[in-house]
Amino acid sequence: MPAPLDTPVYLRERETLRLPDGAGLEVRCLLGNLWITEEGDGEDRIIANGESFVLDRPGLSLATALTGPALVVVQPGRVLDPHPLRHAA
Repeated sequence: MPAPLDTPVYLRERETLRLPDGAGLEVRCLLGNLWITEEGDGEDRIIANGESFVLDRPGLSLATALTGPALVVVQPGRVLDPHPLRHAA
């Protein structure tokens, strides 16, 4: 049974967390390094301790611990607008 969202998951080196239909979920690395692969995306990502990535494709996504153990949290994605609206004076 998969862990509920927001519950930290410990991965041993080279262990993989499967995220079916993960579009919109944020993968946050709390310890170690993660290799993230999304189905249908030719560009993989590596995130380090303290970094996160919001999955943006439907289908299976994989988060794999690299070069040692990792601690990961998966939660609903938070997309921050880099250009917030400004109120007119």
